[in-house]
Amino acid sequence: MDASLAHLDRLLNEGDLDGLLRLVDDACETTSWEILEQIATRSRLAADRGHQLWPAADHAEHRLALEAPAPFAAAAVIRDATTFGVAPLAEVAASSHTWAELGPHLPVGAGPLRALVAHERVARGEDLVDLELAEDPMGLPLRLAKWEPVSDGPVIGPYAVDDPMPNSGPLSPLTPPDAGRPLTGPKVDRAREALRDLVSTWTDQSRGTAMSVAIVGTGPQAARAASQTSNINLRRLDPDEAIGLLAWAGASAGAHGRRRDAARGRFEAWWCAAALSGLDEPTDNWPPDSDELGLAVAELRWWRWEDVEHPTGWFLGIAVEDPLDGLSWALAANDHLV
Repeated sequence: MDASLAHLDRLLNEGDLDGLLRLVDDACETTSWEILEQIATRSRLAADRGHQLWPAADHAEHRLALEAPAPFAAAAVIRDATTFGVAPLAEVAASSHTWAELGPHLPVGAGPLRALVAHERVARGEDLVDLELAEDPMGLPLRLAKWEPVSDGPVIGPYAVDDPMPNSGPLSPLTPPDAGRPLTGPKVDRAREALRDLVSTWTDQSRGTAMSVAIVGTGPQAARAASQTSNINLRRLDPDEAIGLLAWAGASAGAHGRRRDAARGRFEAWWCAAALSGLDEPTDNWPPDSDELGLAVAELRWWRWEDVEHPTGWFLGIAVEDPLDGLSWALAANDHLV
């Protein structure tokens, strides 16, 4: 028996989690991908013998998706077995492999996972407009629109994801004259909900809070309505900056949640922009026309804002103004590091 397999057998029989994690590192260093795949699949089965070795299985799957050649990476995506990985395996594999590498190993039978990998590559700027997908839960164009910013996505490493909040740039102080007049109604309420949905991971899986408002008034007035004080700092955003910020928020894990992925972030940005523009109805006509949505995004006015004495931890403030209708929305989301 191969010495590495014999060593793996012993670690599994003994339930030695630390030893398995060291073996994962050794397998990656020596490019022993077959051994790494054995760790991924067999560690999970150890639960039948009373050993909780799923952390080794999750870590091995992550390293396969990130570092192994495309056949092994795609197989990890198809197994889709991780429980608490640092990022979805479709995103992990797409961060380090092209579609030309992964596609041949993701058959039509892989279903939505095949589509998710494709959308992950598109979110990173790859043009797959000629690709046909049998099952596509996203439904977005397989090429970035001209108004969407190109992003390399987060830096996914062996042990963590580096995805800091986009730099806000210099914000200037402003005291709006008032907070505008609160407004409700089907359109404005859908837009408020879409803004909150951007950070649902912060509120559902972490320790965050989020609120959104809709007013008759300007974007700065909406920001004041959502703020904790009457004094705010803010900066006007270009449309591509705003869409990039929406996409980042839609993918983000917050301080303690589990990251969604870049493809989901792009979907949430489209959904939110469509709701703010009134292009989300009817819902059976998804997605809206790309050029029409791009024009609507450009007609809106966007701001990044925060309180002068901004909360500790993670804070995201977005304000959006529809100057044609005199309506504005704002999001205030905060997540706590401890």
